[in-house]
Amino acid sequence: MMFREMFSAILTLRRFSLKIVFVTMKAEIRRRHPEQLPSFQPENASGKRIAVLVLGDIGRSPRMQYHALSLAQAGHHVDLIGYAGTQPIEAIRSHARITVWHVAIPRQLSVASRTMLLVLGPIKVMYQILLLLWLLLVSIQKPRYILVQVSNPPAIPTLFVAQLCAWLTGARLVIDWHNYGYTILGMKVGMSHPAVSLAQRGQLVVLYDRAPRHFKRLQLNELWQRLLQDPQLKPLRLMSAGNKALLTERSEDGTIAMRQARPMLIVSSTSWTADEDFSILLDALKRYSKQASDASDGSLPPLAVLITGKGPLRKHYEQEISRLQLQNVGIATAWLSAEDYPLLLGSADLGISLHTSSSGLDLPMKVVDMLGCGTPVCAYRFACIDELVTPANGLVFSSAEELAQQIEQLAISQRSTSAGLYSKLIQGAAEFRNVDWETNYKRVLDLL
Repeated sequence: MMFREMFSAILTLRRFSLKIVFVTMKAEIRRRHPEQLPSFQPENASGKRIAVLVLGDIGRSPRMQYHALSLAQAGHHVDLIGYAGTQPIEAIRSHARITVWHVAIPRQLSVASRTMLLVLGPIKVMYQILLLLWLLLVSIQKPRYILVQVSNPPAIPTLFVAQLCAWLTGARLVIDWHNYGYTILGMKVGMSHPAVSLAQRGQLVVLYDRAPRHFKRLQLNELWQRLLQDPQLKPLRLMSAGNKALLTERSEDGTIAMRQARPMLIVSSTSWTADEDFSILLDALKRYSKQASDASDGSLPPLAVLITGKGPLRKHYEQEISRLQLQNVGIATAWLSAEDYPLLLGSADLGISLHTSSSGLDLPMKVVDMLGCGTPVCAYRFACIDELVTPANGLVFSSAEELAQQIEQLAISQRSTSAGLYSKLIQGAAEFRNVDWETNYKRVLDLL
């Protein structure tokens, strides 16, 4: 009994001591954390200080760039923290109220074999935690809010660091849940893995996105006359000739107009990961190619298919594409700048999304962007996709055969002189963009 009481007293004393240490540390960090760094003295000191944190390539995180830009335009000072890599949009780079901070991970920790991953993985996580703590507690000015995006396995250290820093500095934590991190982790290690059960605790609910205002439908443009000079788009360049670009043609007086007999432009954007099965699209295009070749009346137009994005499976699918022998179908893969991407979507006839949500609750941002540009969508069917893609603005499919039929149906309808399905979807996509990102964002800024 005496030993039990002594052991209990030791545990109580230990907990009390730790509490004193944490309270003292918290008070010291709040006292020392600079309200204003000497290296950054904005002319207009109004507005709140907000840290926007994403554990990913900043240039490939349009959602977080939109957050930073909207907050800065509302008069707040933003510290945008994330990986270096792809260049952020010009509006971010040139904005006086936005400071970009890069999380630099040593190459030795980023590139590792499967065997070394078990050893280097934990080291990389600890390195990320310490680096983020340094940035949030020392490098930047003391934030009033910390906005963090969590969507994949890095959500675990990112969210932990954000919560800890918010507690230590007295900042309010705002979480943008793009997807459930544990479901992405489950795709790699299996949903029954103990790490997935641990990551599952505390998951919350998301809200809907809208496309930014500069995403819009394009009627006449010289975009394709410039894009077709890009070596990445060589397969599509072969579909144009003379004074005719892929979609437009220049008349003798120099004016540019949309071609009457032109290919149907289909766009799909991807991060080339396991949650998007592009074999479905390739199979659908093979089916379409055969149908178009068999159609004696020429009712099915050629297809120009452009797949944009970067990711681990890109080379695999490019090899698959190179082995295809398709007639009436050109396929190119490319990575476009943040400035050209919305122009591409705005000039497309149809957008295709192969995104399959690991959680069943993750609505694809690419579809939001496509609809925001007034482009109808064919999207892979999953649990909640009907909250975004409706019969008014798009179609959903579950197989390559179904997708091929939808492309055929829309290609014929697009060239029909009477109003049909395609005209209806164009109108529905136009109505979707009546509420854009900026309008939507103003509704939540009052919460700050």
